[in-house]
Amino acid sequence: MFFHRSLTRIIEKGLKKSVDEISDCTPRYVDYFYYGAYDTNPRHLVIWFIFDTDNDLEEARNSGLCDRITSVVITNLISEGYPKEAFNALKNDVNTEIIKFADTTQEQAQNIMNRFSHSCGRVCFTSKEDIDNKANGDYHLYFQ
Repeated sequence: MFFHRSLTRIIEKGLKKSVDEISDCTPRYVDYFYYGAYDTNPRHLVIWFIFDTDNDLEEARNSGLCDRITSVVITNLISEGYPKEAFNALKNDVNTEIIKFADTTQEQAQNIMNRFSHSCGRVCFTSKEDIDNKANGDYHLYFQ
C-alpha cells in the first residue's frame, strides 16, 4: 500500500508539473487522467490526454504536440522519482509487421497490437469526439 500511495503522489506531482508546462500549447487538450496497475509494476501506467475533436487531435499529432506532451510527462515523472525503467519497452522478438488479422479494420488491428506490444508506461491520446462516436460518450466503456 505504501508503494501505491508513493507512486500516486509521484504521478500527480509529475502530471501537475507537466500540465503547467504545456498549458499554453494549442490545440488544447480538454481532459487528462491516468490509470493502471502501477502498484503491481510501474510499467502498467497509462496516461491519457483527450482533445475535443478528431481534427484537434490530428493537428496535435502533425504539429509534434503529442510528442512534446509525451516527452514532458515522462521527463517530469522521472524527475519526481517514478522509475525510469517503467518507460523502456521490453524487447519484443516478434516481428509485428507480419501479423495479419482477419475481419478487422486497421485501427482495430493497431489497438490489438498495442495491447500486446506496449509493455511499458505510456502516454496516449484520443478525442472527446471519438469517445462520443464509439462509446456514446461513456469513458468507462471506451477505455476498457
